[in-house]
Amino acid sequence: MSNSSPRYDELMLWNDLRNGEEAALAKLLRIYAKSLISYGRKMVNDDALIEDCIQEVFIQLWQYRQNLKIDVGSVKAYLFAAVRRRIISEIKKNETISLDEHSSSESYFDIDFSIEEKIVKDETELQRVRLINERLNHLPKRQKEVVYLKFYKELSNQEIAETMGVKYQSVSNLVHEALTLLRTLFPDDAIWFGLLVWFFEW
Repeated sequence: MSNSSPRYDELMLWNDLRNGEEAALAKLLRIYAKSLISYGRKMVNDDALIEDCIQEVFIQLWQYRQNLKIDVGSVKAYLFAAVRRRIISEIKKNETISLDEHSSSESYFDIDFSIEEKIVKDETELQRVRLINERLNHLPKRQKEVVYLKFYKELSNQEIAETMGVKYQSVSNLVHEALTLLRTLFPDDAIWFGLLVWFFEW
């Protein structure tokens, strides 16, 4: 059996990093930089701060590489969680950074969903997708973050739990609530709803 899956590759890079191979650190940065930046932009409108936070996370990975866990589980989730914590820490320290709402950790994340490019194959489907976007955009921010990480960043429920620092069951509940919402939109359209479920359950 081949061990060429992305998960296997990232774990190999992780082990190489732990063993002091700087090229492994650089490759992990190349792989995840864009995703980490786009995730950061959902928390704060400051690209310089986001890039600084990502850089600091990777600097610390290198500095403390010998203390990194062997059984990291998901490197992707580890990086998302580290950058998330760093950005939130900077937001709390810097009152000049503008936030959409107040200071609770649940309000740091926000996104306007627009999933036309992901799903729409036909102009006739646009009305349905607009309805989905409208309903998703009215979700609480914590639930929107779960949907974003699962739908756009392809994280598993376990990886989302690790990223957000919450229990696995909490993530499962939030995903279930999102799917329930979509089911109420199209109760008599099994094919369309089945397509949506497939996207949410990668």
